[in-house]
Amino acid sequence: MRRGIVIALVALALCGLSRAQAPDSLASRIESVLGKASGAQVGLLVVELSSGRTRFERNPDLPLKPASVLKLLTTAAAIRHLGADFTYQTELYLAGDELWVRGAGDPGLGDPRLEERGGRPLDRLFDEWAQAIAGRGATSISRIVIDDSIFDAVHRHPDWPAAQADRWYQAPVGGVNINDNCLDAAWSLRGEHVALRLRPPTPDDFYRNRLRPGAKTAARVQRPADGDVFEFIGTVAGGGSFQPTAVGDPTVFFGHVLRYALQQRGIDAGGPVVRRRLTAEAIAGATLIAIHRTALEDVLWRCNAFSQNLFAECLIKSLAAYEAGGRRGDAPGSWDAGVRVVAREMERLGVDLRGASVRDGSGLSHENRVTARQVVAVLAAMHRGPSAQPFLDSLAQPGQPGTMRSQFADRRLLGRLRGKTGTIQGVKALAGLIDATDGGTLGFALLVNGAAPDALPLELCRVLAGAGPSP
Repeated sequence: MRRGIVIALVALALCGLSRAQAPDSLASRIESVLGKASGAQVGLLVVELSSGRTRFERNPDLPLKPASVLKLLTTAAAIRHLGADFTYQTELYLAGDELWVRGAGDPGLGDPRLEERGGRPLDRLFDEWAQAIAGRGATSISRIVIDDSIFDAVHRHPDWPAAQADRWYQAPVGGVNINDNCLDAAWSLRGEHVALRLRPPTPDDFYRNRLRPGAKTAARVQRPADGDVFEFIGTVAGGGSFQPTAVGDPTVFFGHVLRYALQQRGIDAGGPVVRRRLTAEAIAGATLIAIHRTALEDVLWRCNAFSQNLFAECLIKSLAAYEAGGRRGDAPGSWDAGVRVVAREMERLGVDLRGASVRDGSGLSHENRVTARQVVAVLAAMHRGPSAQPFLDSLAQPGQPGTMRSQFADRRLLGRLRGKTGTIQGVKALAGLIDATDGGTLGFALLVNGAAPDALPLELCRVLAGAGPSP
């Protein structure tokens, strides 16, 4: 009898010990993952969204570079300020024999991913515009006027590295944009000649083809920081393609690509392309012939799921260019004014941004600083708010198109993780929502500044996915 009592007491003690160690077990597993970044600055906060209970923290109030995790703040502010039903509207007018384009700051014009998502042809935009012109009986255009005044004339943020001005992720931000403000190029051998295939189709005076056949491929495309002409240089041994290359002035590129597209479709548009602000009086005397619309939900998807920087930067400038509710304002959108709107919307959301520094919309600037606690606060507030669905739908998911499609395609994470990845030099970041084994949802933000394994965010997600209930 006595022996039975002792055994029962020991079993009870072990049971209690097991329960007491459950949260420590999660902590120890997280510590093991973070140990692989021992030389880096790490900010991490893991919170149960239902109760607000903290499951793990390390330096949650340390301001760190967030990289593209900053897009969570930008997109949350956009939903709240512009409204979830907001739509960009780029307008096309005929004024006598002139063609006018009134830009809306839409980053989605001619975006291949959005056209693919909608099951539409890649050249749909210019096809529709050419048809609209022809439908009015116009066969020639004396000049193309582009109004890009919705945004200011600063196309690249001063914090961005000048040496990377031709990289796709540093594409300039304009009041009109096309194909993510990048030129896509592929090549093929045709005897002793190297042929280029460009998207969007581009007039000859915007590029120089100096590629030649060779025993091996050693080719590059470049564009001077202060120029609009692309140079293709080197040798190629077979077919291939280049990474997208950012354009110079987005309005200049848009206008000449539009003119070329109309000419290819039988409209005489050999006149000049000019930039001019269109007054309300001038617009009243013109004929509106087409409107291209891009829904905010599509912009959010490209911004968060794909981490497309241009979309984030257009959003932050739009916060200043459009008034609350989405009505077009009088002042051009700028980074400084957009940042002020982000701060105001975060305050209204209940997010304390003291100690933070927001410089751009995408997280490309190395001067951005936020804390893990601030990021989790955004996630938690949006998760429980009235605009939860468009925000959650915009996040990347394992196995789905976007930044998590391949690297995070672990069966334990499929259908359970939504998040925002972030990477710039010296920074790895991840924030999002994950369903734990007990059915609860955890909100988390990981900011790593310094050397760390590429797989560290994935390893953290695997640990969080296996988290049991809190005590």
